[in-house]
Amino acid sequence: MNIFWPVFENLIMPIIAGVTYFLLAKYIAYIAPLRKLVTGDITYKGAYWGFIFFGVFLLTRPLQISLGPHPAPLIVNNIREFIMIGLFTPAVFVGLTSFALGFEKIKKGTVTLVFGIGIALAIYFAVVNIRAIGGSMEIFRIGGYAFYDGTWFHPTNPDAHLMPVLFIIRVLDPVCAMIMLGIFCFWRSIVFPKNSVYDNMPKKLVFQGLAVMSFGLSMLFTGFMVVVWKIPNQWWIYYLGAILAGVFEAIALSFPLHKEQKI
Repeated sequence: MNIFWPVFENLIMPIIAGVTYFLLAKYIAYIAPLRKLVTGDITYKGAYWGFIFFGVFLLTRPLQISLGPHPAPLIVNNIREFIMIGLFTPAVFVGLTSFALGFEKIKKGTVTLVFGIGIALAIYFAVVNIRAIGGSMEIFRIGGYAFYDGTWFHPTNPDAHLMPVLFIIRVLDPVCAMIMLGIFCFWRSIVFPKNSVYDNMPKKLVFQGLAVMSFGLSMLFTGFMVVVWKIPNQWWIYYLGAILAGVFEAIALSFPLHKEQKI
């Protein structure tokens, strides 16, 4: 039983969460040809690639811990964080903003700016992370095979003072971006034109808001546990948040734009 929880939170939960988002991406690809005629191409393109990027980020946690000691966890972690900070958040931000605005086409310059900020933050995160990780340690073992992760929070890490930098970047992207998107979706659900032919939009926006807020708040709470309660490495919290966000997203996608429309 001592091995169950490390295996569950580091292997099973990331796989469940990652597969959830690949299935959502597949569903987006299925409904996009019809719905993008109304919403525009950028909305569903952003959602599709956002789900793909997020699925890759979630699924590669087992890879990060299974390739051996340092520098393997660092290399995979930097790739994962680049995907999360530099690609996933901008894609979702652009796609969901376009959707919440009522299918308004986002200007190409705005898209470039959003991705530029995300990629710049991701590169800075990776540079700082190279020092902040402080090496690796065995976190559990299955039979004779050892699984390793970084020693970011280990008391012997000489560069632990760099952790606040990583924390601030994570708070900005994706946490603040997701929470802002959630608030924006809730606001748009309230002010969305009542006489619109797309009478299911307010309901869809509420569940879209719940989806991004679920993940953003779960990641914020994970960081809160480290900063306030000094309890590190509770990755399972935001994997659970990601799964919950996937449930809300699936509900939002299941609603047609018109109440009387059948899918």
